[in-house]
Amino acid sequence: MSWRLLVVLALGLALGLAGCASANVNGGADAAEDAADDLTDAAVAEIDAPACVRTPCDILSQCGCESNPQTPVCDLDFNQLPVGATKCRANLLDGTETTTCSATNTCGPLHVCVGGRCRKYCDDNDDCAGPGGLCLIELTYGNPAMPIPMAPTTCTTDCNPTAATNPTCPASWACHIYVEDPTPGTPGDETFLTDCDAQGGGGVGATCTGNRSCNAGLDCVTLNPGGNQCRPTCVCPGGNCAAGTCPGGSGSCRGYTMPPVIGGVTYGVCF
Repeated sequence: MSWRLLVVLALGLALGLAGCASANVNGGADAAEDAADDLTDAAVAEIDAPACVRTPCDILSQCGCESNPQTPVCDLDFNQLPVGATKCRANLLDGTETTTCSATNTCGPLHVCVGGRCRKYCDDNDDCAGPGGLCLIELTYGNPAMPIPMAPTTCTTDCNPTAATNPTCPASWACHIYVEDPTPGTPGDETFLTDCDAQGGGGVGATCTGNRSCNAGLDCVTLNPGGNQCRPTCVCPGGNCAAGTCPGGSGSCRGYTMPPVIGGVTYGVCF
């Protein structure tokens, strides 16, 4: 019998004025020298001042919305997704990755409401909490899904796939293991990660079509024979799954055909 994770991650989620200096040249040499210094200082100030790389605002730098306290957050303009436009918006609840949302203004700076929760924008993996959090979820729009031009990527969420509750996920959501596989069928280029999903209702042994079918602590696993089932996830101490523990009545901790390793921890499946 062999086991493999049915957990390939879907890498798409649909969703100032410059001052002028003046000089009084009638004030003599000292006044002229002071005026020259003022002009030099102004020039340096203009060079040092940060400039938005996009208009009206830039998401990753959160530049361009500072002047209006009513709309301090730069985000995508959801009415202009085909062109990837940005806009300044309100920040009602300062929502983070642990926050569910149904409106854009629920989320705080550097977060976007997509898939029913606030996700964090990122430029690279260093912007995401690790080791399960990786910068690889692209935002899309429409049907069929199309990439949003110039939209930043968003993070997956670092969480514990064996736990019933996770402080890094929205309340009552589940943590699952996923694999990002750039070239399916080619061993060695897989990257394992974690992410949060609303619990799908599937208990131990339930038929599943993906992790979203399963409750917390379970992943959707392909058993051969046996088909796709929600099975408990276990930790393999030192990579030895036989030494892992499983919930009562769920079987023994066994290794996957392609072992998921995240942050040095190897995970197995209870069967």
